[in-house]
Amino acid sequence: MKRIGLFLLLLLLLPLPVLAQTADPTPTPAPNSSSDPIPRVHTVAEGENLTYIASLYDITIEDLLALNGLANADNLFVGQTLIVPGGEGEAVATVYTLGGGDTLAQIAAVFNTTPSAILQTNRMISPSQPPAAGQTVTVVSRTGSALPQTITGTPHVVARGETLITIAAQHNIRPAALAAANNLPYPAYLLTGQRLRIPGDAPYQALTGEWQQVVIRPFPIIPGNTVSIYVENVLEGRPSGSFGDQSLQFFPQEGGYAALVGIDAFAEPGLFTLRLEGSGERPWRPFTQQVLVNPGDYVLQQIPVADDPVTRAQEDEVLNSFYLTNTETRQWEGLFTSPVTTTIVTARYGDPRSYAGGPVEIYHSGVDFAGTVGTPILSPANGTVVFNELMDLHGNTVVVDHGQGVLTAYFHLSETFVAVGDLVTAGQALAAGGSTGLSTGPHLHWELRIHGVSVNGLQWLETSFP
Repeated sequence: MKRIGLFLLLLLLLPLPVLAQTADPTPTPAPNSSSDPIPRVHTVAEGENLTYIASLYDITIEDLLALNGLANADNLFVGQTLIVPGGEGEAVATVYTLGGGDTLAQIAAVFNTTPSAILQTNRMISPSQPPAAGQTVTVVSRTGSALPQTITGTPHVVARGETLITIAAQHNIRPAALAAANNLPYPAYLLTGQRLRIPGDAPYQALTGEWQQVVIRPFPIIPGNTVSIYVENVLEGRPSGSFGDQSLQFFPQEGGYAALVGIDAFAEPGLFTLRLEGSGERPWRPFTQQVLVNPGDYVLQQIPVADDPVTRAQEDEVLNSFYLTNTETRQWEGLFTSPVTTTIVTARYGDPRSYAGGPVEIYHSGVDFAGTVGTPILSPANGTVVFNELMDLHGNTVVVDHGQGVLTAYFHLSETFVAVGDLVTAGQALAAGGSTGLSTGPHLHWELRIHGVSVNGLQWLETSFP
């Protein structure tokens, strides 16, 4: 009888494997509460090394390395923050601009605070309507500095029947450590669909479902800009989705997929909805986020010559069939280069236009560069020539396909040096500048199209896509 009682007592003391119950998928909560101590940190300045920093705080290099997960061979960089053993830091108020995939849980995690504290600081009523990507929030950082900390790991969504013990065994981690990484008691009840963070080296975002990374850039976004959307999901398959009223077309990029979207210069600024989904062996859980598009600074252009709307519509219809070319292979790498060597802009992209005092019905869909008859017109990146014809309004026109929905076009040329089907390289002469078609003098009208939408090509000379 005593043996039976002792056996029952041991069973009660052992942590039981608790089966997952059903729940909606939720992101990992912020790992710390506002009562946790704030770490003391040091921001690396020019010329500082580990020996100097350790001597400042009377600590050993070994302790400094261990606490920050560094090795002796790691190089420090200016602006890097290091946690200093011992002591306590102070809360720091800072302003944070939300990026793609940022949730209240994510912001709370990287600033060592809580979602409720962020809501209270910004006088937001409900976490169901967080700020949009591109908007700013005030955060009282508890990382010891105004800089967010890096959160690493990979997501795991609890399946029916899984327990903390079975998941920990699957990922070769102690159950107690897994619970601690997710701010859970141990032992813990898990819910089917609950999202856990498995500690690891990869950057981690507190998203929903199986989404691992959602990155939107560059900010700020205005009408006429190109926007890059990069995603990773732990499930097999290919993503899809929409940004505003445009469908997204994703192509493989590094460990995930990237999509480019162009925002029309006449688009109304405000909140655009990003919706992501995908499918493989099974559908991916949708992810949505609001993205702020700021107003542009476009001004009216008065063009002294009369337009021919009928001919323009006819030529645009012809060109649009080429602008929608969508080849799988990306031919360009890195920044685009300027299509002319003397980059004097005579007419900006995006400005609304009035022809001969008439109504404003179109905007300038490209960038005009100054030049003379014979100015060399260069390809800004590798590509394939898909169009080369003389048109009434656009004059001699060349269109180059750079892959994945990105095309460039060149108007008013005096002569061309390429033929349809030619493979061209960055810096190669495509044509000579001129004043053919509807033109008030020699110049190059240069366009860049993303899945048919004209965008500001100058952005591509400064920002690398995708």
